[in-house]
Amino acid sequence: MADIPDPTPEAAEAELSAGTRRAFLVVTALLPVLFFVLLEGGLRLFGYGDDHPLFVPVEAAPDHLTVNRQVARRYFANAASVPTPNPDLFLADRPAGTFRIVAQGGSSAAGYPFYRGASFPQILGTRLRLAYPDREIEVVNTAMAAVNSFTLLDLVEEVIEAEPDAVVIYAGHNEWYGALGAASTESFASSPGLTRAYLALRRFRTVQLVRDAIGSLASLRGGEREAGRPPSNTLMARMIGEQNVPYGGETYRAGVRQFRENLGRILAAYEEAGVPVYISTLASNERDQRPFITAHAPGADTTAWFEAAQSGADALYEERIPEAVELLERATALDTLAADAYFALGHAYEAAGRGAEAREAFERARDLDALRFRAPRAMNHVIRRAAAEHGARVVEGDSAFRAASPGDVVDSRLMLEHLHPNLDGYSVLADAFFEAFVADGLLGGAPRPTPAGALVRLVTPMDSLAGRIRVAQLTAGWPFRPEEAQPFRLDSSRTPPYVLGFAQGVMDGDPWLQSAAALAERYEADGRIRDALVTRRAVVQAFPFLPEAWSGLASLELRRIQAAGQTDRLPYAAGLFQRALEQDSAHVPALAMLGALALQAGDRDAAIRFLERARAEAPETEQVLYNLSGAYLMERRFPEAAALADELIALQPENPRYRALREGIRRDVGS
Repeated sequence: MADIPDPTPEAAEAELSAGTRRAFLVVTALLPVLFFVLLEGGLRLFGYGDDHPLFVPVEAAPDHLTVNRQVARRYFANAASVPTPNPDLFLADRPAGTFRIVAQGGSSAAGYPFYRGASFPQILGTRLRLAYPDREIEVVNTAMAAVNSFTLLDLVEEVIEAEPDAVVIYAGHNEWYGALGAASTESFASSPGLTRAYLALRRFRTVQLVRDAIGSLASLRGGEREAGRPPSNTLMARMIGEQNVPYGGETYRAGVRQFRENLGRILAAYEEAGVPVYISTLASNERDQRPFITAHAPGADTTAWFEAAQSGADALYEERIPEAVELLERATALDTLAADAYFALGHAYEAAGRGAEAREAFERARDLDALRFRAPRAMNHVIRRAAAEHGARVVEGDSAFRAASPGDVVDSRLMLEHLHPNLDGYSVLADAFFEAFVADGLLGGAPRPTPAGALVRLVTPMDSLAGRIRVAQLTAGWPFRPEEAQPFRLDSSRTPPYVLGFAQGVMDGDPWLQSAAALAERYEADGRIRDALVTRRAVVQAFPFLPEAWSGLASLELRRIQAAGQTDRLPYAAGLFQRALEQDSAHVPALAMLGALALQAGDRDAAIRFLERARAEAPETEQVLYNLSGAYLMERRFPEAAALADELIALQPENPRYRALREGIRRDVGS
């Protein structure tokens, strides 16, 4: 074989130069990647940014998780304050047999303005606990104000990781003005796809740095109010980026499109994970909320329209109904997109006894309202179609509201203002979900008969009052008119003034648990037992892992039972004390009361066991010592009874009860 000649110096130099060039190109291409890797690592190392997970541990209960109160900072990066979800708690490791419901949605799903026990998911949970007493029911409400389908989609994977047995959804009103919505000040991009890409990348600290830098630059121009943005301090107003969104226009279509695309992805993710979804159609106030903004059709004769609409409104006011109908029908023919005329026509049709036409006119007026706070019918069409495509169950919430409203037109009998239900409205929505769960046999077996949601909801008077204040604040400003405002007045004949103090404190940030417990104590001191019971039950619903919540309710129920002489209900009170012990086996109030109840029932062995456990935990609790001494005396354990009596006298030498106990023991010993 011939020797292979060595390459010439020129060839070697050429080969080396080609390899060097390739390496240089690779390094050059990787430099930006390396830069961002180093930047991302450095930002994380120095603690910049946050993931804001949906669920976080509970400090007071390490085995529980709760909804992160700061999770909305994902979507409101530069806001001083953000909407907060209800702080519902659940076990990190779901026990076998527990049925877990996770709720998603906006402010109506969160229970605004009352929150907590007023939200339809919690009312649903209460009814399910009554209907299926052998099942543990957990409700985790992730809903919050001013968010829309982008947020729901962003949270889906974390919801799935929580292992829900069912997801309930009430959403669709906020697609234009919710965070990242089509007409929102927090909008990121005109394309839903770009917005979803941003949300997927938002967890990178580099992306958060760029976002914060852009936000800081924008704040430098904060002195200039954006054109068309309303002057108001409410979150509702601050989210408005584009007030006038005419029906069928580009921005209108963008809102419907983003809801359709996002909802399809949401339901597809749950379908793939095997999670049942119950999603409700949307309702809003139609009869009592006139359109916020009327937009006119291009080319419409607005002068002729105004003349016909105003004349029709005048005729309606003067109860010249046939004339009003004729004039308002003319106005709607002159401009088919002007919402005000349809709203007045709905009232005219009602006065004329033409119910079906009235309903259509009211719905048309809502659909055409160019300030897009209330979802148009298109959103319910999207809900039904997406549910059919992905195996979700449609709960006809809109129909439930209509069935409970005169003439099938939803009004202030069930709505607080334009779209948030009142307490009765939330109960109607909860009942619709409950009936769907039962009809599908979701929890298995036959349910026990239960009262309607309105009879089982748990809303403290403090939260009810705070809700009234929030609505008064909301309707006092834009976009509500003066006649639509709901001034707050306290009826002191029905509500003690101290409840107002607690309500305002909670609104200002006072801890809800401490406020509710203190309110219950005030009610008990005033003899307002019914209000105290509602408050105690609401505390148990919110914090079922706290033994103090159960023993507080049990003590109040025991007081009520004893006052009524209903000795047959004593086991019920004992059961509540047992629930306290399930949370903490060393909970002294429950041990002491179970000992006292057992002693009263004649079960001395059980009484002594409970009381000895209580004494071991709190050796100087006088009532425990007194009851245990009496139990020992009944069992003729005289030395132990006498020793406890001596301890009591040492604590209070002049107490006549303790001295009488000691004398009684001496007599029994002597006999």
